[in-house]
Amino acid sequence: MRRFFKRLYRTFLSRYAISAIFICLELVLFLFLVFGNIDSFLIFLFIAAVVDIPAFLSLINKNANPEYKVPWVFIISALPIAGAVIYFLFYTRRMSRSETRLLVGIFKMLKSERCPENYITALCERDTLAYGKANALLNDYPLAEVYSDSSAKLFSCGEEYFESLINDISSAKNYIFLEYFIIDEGSLWDEIHAILVKKAAEGVDVRLIYDDIGCMKTLPPRYERTLRREGIKTYRFNKVSPRISPIHHNRDHRKICIVDGKFAYTGGVNIADEYVNRVSRFGYWKDGGIRLSGMAVRGFVKMFLSAFDTVSGTVSDYEGILSLTEKEKESDGGFYIPFASGPAPTYKRPAGKNAFLNLINQAERYVYITTPYLIIDYELTEALCNASLRGVDVRIITPGVPDKKIVKVMTKSAYPYLIDAGVRIYEYQPGFIHEKTFISDDKYLVVGTINFDYRSLVHHYEDAVWAYNSGVTEHAREQFLKTLEDSKKMTKRSSRLTPSEWFFKNIIRIFAPLL
Repeated sequence: MRRFFKRLYRTFLSRYAISAIFICLELVLFLFLVFGNIDSFLIFLFIAAVVDIPAFLSLINKNANPEYKVPWVFIISALPIAGAVIYFLFYTRRMSRSETRLLVGIFKMLKSERCPENYITALCERDTLAYGKANALLNDYPLAEVYSDSSAKLFSCGEEYFESLINDISSAKNYIFLEYFIIDEGSLWDEIHAILVKKAAEGVDVRLIYDDIGCMKTLPPRYERTLRREGIKTYRFNKVSPRISPIHHNRDHRKICIVDGKFAYTGGVNIADEYVNRVSRFGYWKDGGIRLSGMAVRGFVKMFLSAFDTVSGTVSDYEGILSLTEKEKESDGGFYIPFASGPAPTYKRPAGKNAFLNLINQAERYVYITTPYLIIDYELTEALCNASLRGVDVRIITPGVPDKKIVKVMTKSAYPYLIDAGVRIYEYQPGFIHEKTFISDDKYLVVGTINFDYRSLVHHYEDAVWAYNSGVTEHAREQFLKTLEDSKKMTKRSSRLTPSEWFFKNIIRIFAPLL
């Protein structure tokens, strides 16, 4: 309880609360200036038409999923003039010329550091269908490459994941790179923090990125300054500022740890005690991730360096850092593509969503998905339904104990339509399942930070590893089936919403693509 009030105190008396107050005042002032000086209703209608019509024309002609346009139509219609202004300000993020030059330069330099082995040709010779899916992903994420001479290890709980991660960072000789959405002060962070400080003192290059909003309740203000004094090169991602900006909507949801170019970790787990069940909030917290070794680690190194140099304004020694990655002597023979996805204009296409669509649309036997949230658009919904209707065994596991009640309502509301098409949906009974795993046909595996919801697929910066013929795919399938034993199969009757849930679902559904 004391810890709760400490967090509450930090939140309301921190720069974040002050920023929120300034943003609210800015909105009130804006609305006052728009509506306070209108003397005639006819003049108001004329101004509204002049402003709203261009907004509607711009929106209609956007090359985007129509589902994402619906909430903007509602906003522009419900808030004449103000709605159009909000649309022009927030529909897409506009990068400054300096930001664009920096990002383009970083991507150009990293793209030039190509893998010395031509693994994409080997994949094409092995399986042309897999090559097609991989090639589409390479086009969606500019830094992506196909890697082999690698191996992977899958973790089905946060406890195992961090036990391995801590062991690897403890033996680091050259560098430790970390990028996390949430870091929470507690026993897990204390353990990792002590190792990072020790390694930095030994001369190891220790770098850390944490999301500013993700950590606003869990870390002290300006915590990066404390870490820098300890030798850890730390930066906050998309720092909160007291101004209205669409960047506050785009968070760094990635969870990455890279050690010496030898190992790369990713998955659902943040650095917080609840992820390893040292504290309990929603029953048993089931999470997991993957550890790569060998050439595939290069993909995560490039991903991290592109983010680090963007937030720090530096240029890393790409060639020197990437040269530390070597072939895995005990390769499992699989092909791997570490990839990132994120919002426009940084990313032109939704890499995560497209990767899932390609796998679902070409699945032959089964598709198994584990996700904490199931709030997806029409395209993904129909892809899952069509797969099931053509005989593919489609199963989805979601949490039995939710972490957010409103999100749970939205997740449940997706069940009936999918169930009608034969999709089997289960809820994990012991607690909250936070794994993000996609398995198909004993061939394909995707593990990372991407949830099946709008935030992950559209708004957040995410990461994952796409794998074909990986040595851990069978293990992932076995773990999925084992998790089913602790899960309850949902029916249309058991997923029925109460009248109040139905009401809130219909209101929230309008704005779901923006949330």
